[in-house]
Amino acid sequence: MRWQKGRPTGVICPGCQTPFDAAEAEANAAELRVAAEAGGQFVADPVICMTGTMTDPGSILYGEDHPHRVLRTGQAENLGAIEHLPLGTRCVPTVGGVLIHPTRS
Repeated sequence: MRWQKGRPTGVICPGCQTPFDAAEAEANAAELRVAAEAGGQFVADPVICMTGTMTDPGSILYGEDHPHRVLRTGQAENLGAIEHLPLGTRCVPTVGGVLIHPTRS
């Protein structure tokens, strides 16, 4: 896949990958492995990560622009919600989604 701003914009067949495409895919996979080993979790977009709930949002840590994009474009997206994240959680955009790094106890 080719991603732009967290959204798929094209598909690259395996035989069509350039050495740069292959290196970028390896770097993305390594980032996800390291994050998982450190206790992080990958969630594919579109998703909203928040400390509260959909009815009582609290802090939105990631994905606040997704509902705004739906309203602006008129195109509905199946948004996922990750609710009740503890304070201090970090949500970091990555290719195709977000890495959630919970607080360490």
